[in-house]
Amino acid sequence: MEVLEHPHSKKGLNRFVKHDFVTLILYKDMNYFSRACTPDGSKTYCPLKVIRIMKLTFFLLVSLSLGAYAKGNAQSVSLSVKDAKLEQVLTEIGKQTQYRILYNDELLQTAKSVSLNVKDASINKALESALKSQNLTYRIIAGTITIAAKEQQMVPVKGTVRDSTGVLAGVSVALVGATGKGTVTDANGQFSMNVPEDASLIFRFMGYQDQEVLVNGRTHIEVVLKAAQSFLDEVMVVGYGTQKRATVTGAINQVGAEVFENRPIVNVAQALQGAIPNLNITFSDGRPDRGGNFNVRGFTSINGGGPLILIDGAPGEIDLINPQDIEKVTVLKDASSAAIYGARASFGVVLVTTKSGKKGSARINYSNNFGFNQTMGLPTTVDALTAATIQNDAYKGYSGNDNADMLLVIDYLKQRQADPSLPELGTSPSGNFIRGSNTNWYDAFYNQNQFFSKHMLNISGASDKVNYYLSGGYTDQDGTFKTATDNYKRYNVRAKVEAELKPWLKVYNNAEFSEGNYDTPNKFVNTGGNNVYRFLSLFANPYEAIKTADGNWTQAGALTFGQLADGGRTLQKNRMLRNTTGARLSFLKDALHVTADFTASYRQLAEDIQSLQVRYESRPGVMATYPNPNYYSSSSREIFHSVANLYADYAKSFAKHHFNVLVGASQELDKDHSFYARKEGNISSSLNSLNLASGEATVGDNKQVWGLRSLFGRLSYNFDERYLLEFNGRYDGTSRFPKNDRFGFFPSISGGWVVSEEPFFSALKNTIDNFKIRASYGSLGNQQVSAYPYIATMSLSQAPFILDGSRPLNTRAPGLVSPTLTWETATTFDVGFDLSLLKNRLQLGFDWYERNTRNMLTKSKTLPAVLGAVEPQTNAADLATKGWEISARWESAFDLGDKPLRYNIGLVLSDNQSKITRYDNPSGLFSDYYVGERIGEIWGYTNHGFFKTDDEYLQAADQSKVSTIEYQLDGHPLAGDIRFADLDGNGVIDFGEQTIYNPGDMRVIGNTSPRYAYGINLGFNWGDFDLSAFFQGIGKRDFWPGSESGVFWGTFNRWNQPIYEHLIGNYWTPENPDAYFPRLRAYQALAANRSLGTAQTAYLQDASYLRLKNLTIGYNLPATWITKLGLTKIRLFVSGQNLVTWTKLSEAFDPESIGDEPDNTTKSGNGFVYPMQRTYVAGLDISF
Repeated sequence: MEVLEHPHSKKGLNRFVKHDFVTLILYKDMNYFSRACTPDGSKTYCPLKVIRIMKLTFFLLVSLSLGAYAKGNAQSVSLSVKDAKLEQVLTEIGKQTQYRILYNDELLQTAKSVSLNVKDASINKALESALKSQNLTYRIIAGTITIAAKEQQMVPVKGTVRDSTGVLAGVSVALVGATGKGTVTDANGQFSMNVPEDASLIFRFMGYQDQEVLVNGRTHIEVVLKAAQSFLDEVMVVGYGTQKRATVTGAINQVGAEVFENRPIVNVAQALQGAIPNLNITFSDGRPDRGGNFNVRGFTSINGGGPLILIDGAPGEIDLINPQDIEKVTVLKDASSAAIYGARASFGVVLVTTKSGKKGSARINYSNNFGFNQTMGLPTTVDALTAATIQNDAYKGYSGNDNADMLLVIDYLKQRQADPSLPELGTSPSGNFIRGSNTNWYDAFYNQNQFFSKHMLNISGASDKVNYYLSGGYTDQDGTFKTATDNYKRYNVRAKVEAELKPWLKVYNNAEFSEGNYDTPNKFVNTGGNNVYRFLSLFANPYEAIKTADGNWTQAGALTFGQLADGGRTLQKNRMLRNTTGARLSFLKDALHVTADFTASYRQLAEDIQSLQVRYESRPGVMATYPNPNYYSSSSREIFHSVANLYADYAKSFAKHHFNVLVGASQELDKDHSFYARKEGNISSSLNSLNLASGEATVGDNKQVWGLRSLFGRLSYNFDERYLLEFNGRYDGTSRFPKNDRFGFFPSISGGWVVSEEPFFSALKNTIDNFKIRASYGSLGNQQVSAYPYIATMSLSQAPFILDGSRPLNTRAPGLVSPTLTWETATTFDVGFDLSLLKNRLQLGFDWYERNTRNMLTKSKTLPAVLGAVEPQTNAADLATKGWEISARWESAFDLGDKPLRYNIGLVLSDNQSKITRYDNPSGLFSDYYVGERIGEIWGYTNHGFFKTDDEYLQAADQSKVSTIEYQLDGHPLAGDIRFADLDGNGVIDFGEQTIYNPGDMRVIGNTSPRYAYGINLGFNWGDFDLSAFFQGIGKRDFWPGSESGVFWGTFNRWNQPIYEHLIGNYWTPENPDAYFPRLRAYQALAANRSLGTAQTAYLQDASYLRLKNLTIGYNLPATWITKLGLTKIRLFVSGQNLVTWTKLSEAFDPESIGDEPDNTTKSGNGFVYPMQRTYVAGLDISF
């Protein structure tokens, strides 16, 4: 006999014995039988021979089975093994009995280990013992043992699921080992399904422990679920430790890794936006390297300030961290929860906890994203002839005459329509270009298919003694420009390990390296005041050509495309290396822990800039140069930061009393050194070096050192997890303030009452699972001011003149300083509740708070002018912020088809307002802060429609003080001009004294502060498919377009600015008296003394919005497929970021990147920023 492979099986999966013609009996493959039809074994169908073979097979089966049965009983097996593989046991039985074993390798892959002890047992008994508890059976035929899967008998199973208080509806009931097979309980907690008689069912419900039940032939099952420790006892990260959710008394929110996974995001801020109530994150633009601006609970101080961001307990750069490395993010919002961190936490704390290894063998995970970005919010221009005609009308409306140059353009455009063979640029009688193109500048300028890729790899695992997590990440994102390279790359490496050296000693180390490299056109061309976005809004007229027939830039092309392509490059490097080493000692039966750790970080910010002049063809055959500065500069900033912590925590319980005490000390040191060198006159446009510039050199540097020394403590007490009390305090000393004012103590207190644990609440337990009321009060110092504001300093600089052949150094008298500068303090009162209902399917949280920021640094009282110096800063201003926040989440399931559909809906909503309560502005000038001011106020005029006739101005208030220039042609407003309301009734439209006491006709007409920030999360899971959607938005916000916002005002700014579609049909004409814009006239919006240049109600923009931030659809390949590949998970997904936006805001602006200054004079207010991006990706997530 010889061992062969079945010709139609997968290689290596089946074995059988060739024993005369027994092969025909073992494999009843019709094609295989038919091989007897021809001598060469072809597959020609031969039914007569098949019939003969099948008859012969029947008799052989009978005779051979009888023979095999007798032979099987005649042989014996002796075998003793423990936890052996089934394959090994079967092999040994085959050796002892001389039987051949036939099985499919796949069957044995999932077989349980075997423990067996038999002596002189029959082969049947040995096999039955070996296959006991396995889902396998055997047959003995002709000296061959065939192992096969048992035919599963399906039985109907019914049952009821309840907890200690009653039945549970919506419980997921799934068949173990069969993906997608399951159901959910109905309103009475009942379920029904057909399952194999030896099946196991697993019951899952949010807020309860999973429970697996063996059917074991039963037809009715009663299941009682226990409350999950993972809900009320969920571990919340707090300062220098953790707490159970049930005992938390501060205002704390936390999100897990699911927020960051499988999303096409470059940084953490993009995922956190809208995920946590009152964690406000904004982006100033859409640059590939742009990080988020973090704020907790609204306006902080007139000097700015944001939350303290800690990564694994130490300060870090959240924009550089790999989002896939994050386990959870916790936000500490009130003074009680943040007080333990003291002076740097006055406006909240963001705690980032990175992943650690999970107990078990090594697990490898690889995931990627591949896709592309599209530029969002590009305005739509009109065709060339329409643009030229409207611009000429705007010029005529201002001057009374046609524009001669524009008449040439209009005439040439008409000629080109009649004869398309004419060149884009003609020549005028005076020898200048006549522009006759029809170019869509925005399509030519922006790339709508920008490559994006991200790769993440991590290896993790843990044993009883060692826990490790190793990861690497790579991100590559192209930018928005077509003309020039614009690319961002980031590299991340993390190594995290913890080892138990002794039962009482653990040591750990957490090292990370990150580097971001941004290669972009000259950043001052890209981001400065005269940037390409401004020039695009000035020169992107469709009749303008980008290049001449000779391939040279036109003037318009040079100021936009040429600046990017030939204006130089900027290379930016952001590198960070950080390492934390620590030890944790346990004493007194694990009741006392002592932790010591030291974190050292090094960050380097390097930038090389090459700025070049751009040449263009100003007239046919005549070249000119745009006067960009021509220089090369190199700068570097190095920051060394170290933190040492030593703290101990002790927990003690007796009866129903539980105490926890934490005390510790911290030392923080920061050294900051920056260096800058610049040299004029580049010799080469391709080589970058200071030595390759021939002009004057400028060199400078700056050094700064500050330190913080602290003692801190926390005392927590709870009685029966029903009455909760906590004290936090920190004593901080900072080098930033004078010696006598360096130290401050900042205490807080918080308490909670778990009402649902009271005996009188038992009647409501069927509906309300948990109800906790919380309150807290405390104060924190703020040291986030300049390093040494109490020291008078003198700076040296080169004089703007030459003396004896060189520019001498000069200085000036120092300004006045206050010797009593001290801490700003932020005092917060917070009250809230946490509520879970309906078997924890519905969870609600609410907080109301008031934060008073006192002693803000500002200028002191006005001093006599004869002093000859600026007033020093002093602690002389106060601010009050009031707000609220709410979070809600619903999670449940129902049957859809033959599988349960599990879904969840989450909502976060918050609001706050800030008001100045102390400020030295006795005259009440509203151009400065004043008492009673709500931060973000917009002062402006009230519109009263348009003048209906040319003579109506005679009965209207005098508007000449508002519009000082634009009436110069006629001397007064005409029909179609803006009319303002005379609110003070004095017959003149003006701003009075610009004070709150005499504002003239100006009033507060809006507010730039965002109100009602919200986020909506939706999640669905059905079988192997999942879908998640995240919406984010702002419910109320006002915005005034800046006077330079050409994309919004168009030709109302300068007569020759591009015309956008939103202007067409929307400006006043006698036939269109109810239009949005006034009659066509240039320069109305160019400055504050023009009718459109000052804020007013008619053109105040509604900047509220709702945006679909992310939509992800995923599919998990069935386990039966991927186990063949030795994998544990394969997930395919597609995802999109910033997909759809609903807003009333003009297309000239993106609602996320507009400025929030009251006067909106920033580039954001004018729309001159790098556009926001929309992202589409497909990805793969593999684990093994």
